[in-house]
Amino acid sequence: MSDDLFLDSFRKLLDGLGADPWPELSASGFLDVLRPEAVGGAGLDLSGLFPLAFETGRRAAPPAIVQTLLARLVDPEALDCADAAPVLAAGGVPAETARALCAAADAAVMAGAVDALQAMTLDYASTRRQFGREISKFQAIQHQIAVMAEEVMAARMAAETALMGAPLEVSVAAAAVAKLRCGEAALVCSGVAHAVHGAIGVSAEHALHRYTGALHRLRLSHGGEAWWARRLGEWTLSQREDAATLARSL
Repeated sequence: MSDDLFLDSFRKLLDGLGADPWPELSASGFLDVLRPEAVGGAGLDLSGLFPLAFETGRRAAPPAIVQTLLARLVDPEALDCADAAPVLAAGGVPAETARALCAAADAAVMAGAVDALQAMTLDYASTRRQFGREISKFQAIQHQIAVMAEEVMAARMAAETALMGAPLEVSVAAAAVAKLRCGEAALVCSGVAHAVHGAIGVSAEHALHRYTGALHRLRLSHGGEAWWARRLGEWTLSQREDAATLARSL
């Protein structure tokens, strides 16, 4: 199956999930894609996980699919796992690796969520009219949307860079960059999205607050920006290379 067909099947699965998504997710086989082919999985590496995590983040309040995928690396019966780190650690994965892997996966979900925020904000700004024209025509709104676009792209690049190679060989430093950068992007993009949407964004019937609420929870999961900034700083100081060389190595 080609990558496009694989991802398209996953999108259709996400869009068709019911109130109890887990029987359908289990039957689909997607929960085992990271497991080796020898035990019934697909042997997917982290670069293959990224688009799945990204698409999951683009849905409002999705089930805990990505963390469950990670937990099933060591526990094939894991289901509806909100935090894979303790499951991985109990299965013999070093605690630092488990945390970095979960943080990098969270970053990819966040990258998908801010991408969805950007699409929602662009659509709203193009249809909402004030003073006889769409608010997207106002320079102040255009500036905010431009800032959001920069943050969305930076988040995606950071998350995609962290998800490379075998799952249990994740780079702690790259995971730190991804979680830190995606957390910063989540903060900026949430603010811009709510500023452009105004009061409608916090109303119960609008989906915006579901995305921004999830983003703020993900910012804190497996370490917030301050925690990972400190971890990244410690790693940088422990290396002999200059900052530019270290950045290129990531």
